[in-house]
Amino acid sequence: MHKKGYSPAVLTVLFLLLAIARPGLGLQEGRGTGRLLGIVVDEAGKPVEGAAITLEYLEFSRRLTTVTNAKGQWGFIGLGRGAVKVEAEKEEFAKSMIQMLVSGVNKNPDQRIVLKKGARGGVQADITDSLKAALTEADKAFEEKKYTEAMVIYQDLADKNPVFFQIRVNVANCLMELQKYEQAVAEYNKALEGLKAEAPDKKDAKLEAQVYAGIGDAYMRQDKFAEAEEFFKKSMAIDPADHALAYNVAEILMQAGKAEEAIRYYEQAIQIKPDWPKSYLKLGYAWLNRGNTPKAAEAFNKFVAVCPADDPDLALVKDILKKISKNE
Repeated sequence: MHKKGYSPAVLTVLFLLLAIARPGLGLQEGRGTGRLLGIVVDEAGKPVEGAAITLEYLEFSRRLTTVTNAKGQWGFIGLGRGAVKVEAEKEEFAKSMIQMLVSGVNKNPDQRIVLKKGARGGVQADITDSLKAALTEADKAFEEKKYTEAMVIYQDLADKNPVFFQIRVNVANCLMELQKYEQAVAEYNKALEGLKAEAPDKKDAKLEAQVYAGIGDAYMRQDKFAEAEEFFKKSMAIDPADHALAYNVAEILMQAGKAEEAIRYYEQAIQIKPDWPKSYLKLGYAWLNRGNTPKAAEAFNKFVAVCPADDPDLALVKDILKKISKNE
């Protein structure tokens, strides 16, 4: 049996710490726990080794670079939420670029970038010059945080070029920045309609997961946690082995005050990736919320065991463990 009789001072400390640890939604200048992985291939589908990869945030100054390995793979960690562009280039190939909204919590959908020899670069190498110019103009406006201007251009392009339904995601991203969440959801749904109309062998599952996560994010920003949970679960269903999606569902449930349900998803995230400290940390807080200090102590001790020595939460967790120990 676990004890429930804490002194007022200890209760104050524990719940103050809980409040501090409550999941937040603010940007931290492109820094967080998100990660983005991808691969670069040529037109024949063969991996391209030694391609230079650059990730750059559109909303603030953060730029990361890396190089693909022998398998054409690349990756970035420690990402915060925000709109980014990722460019790939190598001699004898045209530069290629993708733009997307990355999560600061999730492992973002893996990206596939195709480099073409002797082709003109860009997101869509087979579209008209006028459409590419308009996309460039819209991207520039978005980068300069002129979201209304960018949205108008993207919207016009999407309406005039329905075959490129992916542009709807750009429209939705602008609307998210303008805090017009219901309209953003409508645009995300239009992108989903385009995805559903594609042949199964051509459907972009990564984009589909990204769209579901975008809808979940829109609902979460409106404090509509039940709807947010539904769409993050849909995103998670596409990649059930993604620990970060399970973690994100748990965070939503904690926001909604459903600590008991959140515990199940934190534990699922731990089963998928047992060496990730963050899940143990939040699991400990969730057990504290439920008044189960032995379980909280167990989770916190595992956090201490797997987290790096310079983790900013380490000192706080050790202090909580001392206070729990004194009251057992």
